[in-house]
Amino acid sequence: MQSRECLRVGDDCPDAGVAKPKYLQERSRRRERSRQRVEAVALKLFMQRGFTEVTVEDVCAEAGIATATFYRYFGSKEDAFFGYESVFLEQVARCADRIDIAEPPARQVLHVVEGFAEFLETQRESLAQRDGMVRSVPALWARTLATQRQWEATLAASLATLRGRDEPIEDDELDASLCLVVLRGALRAWRADPGEPLAHAAAGVLARLGDRMCEA
Repeated sequence: MQSRECLRVGDDCPDAGVAKPKYLQERSRRRERSRQRVEAVALKLFMQRGFTEVTVEDVCAEAGIATATFYRYFGSKEDAFFGYESVFLEQVARCADRIDIAEPPARQVLHVVEGFAEFLETQRESLAQRDGMVRSVPALWARTLATQRQWEATLAASLATLRGRDEPIEDDELDASLCLVVLRGALRAWRADPGEPLAHAAAGVLARLGDRMCEA
């Protein structure tokens, strides 16, 4: 079965360890650049007019593409809004892969959060654009929560694998949940003080959580 990424770019996936021919690599890059451009156009229109007021046809007209082309990239305008999902899920798995399982779980959590926070720093503008719309549109808010649950499940599975388990256990799921809680708190602090690096805000949130638990 093809992966989601393969379906998104429209190319057949090569066998593991076999590089694509250069012409296929270039075709994939062109399609990905085109997809990103359409996503940016859609996001601009959502910001200008409001998510519910923009149609797929509006996006296509502004981007200068056929409707069929839009649907090759996205299943719906909601998919265009959440075009970052697959990249974010891949990134959280990479952050988990870089932790040292010999360290205490709290340090592992911190390293995952700091790594993902550094990635989010590169997405600052995109996050800010989407942030204002999410809470005002119920469908977007519901999908955001579903994405966060998927993020959490992806991280729990990655932690379990690194720790030598076939399936996540309660400790893996708890650590993944803690990462999400810390990132939510860090994002709130970051919005209040955009000059502070998000990774610093995340470390501060985790430290405050530790202090509060010691007070219990």
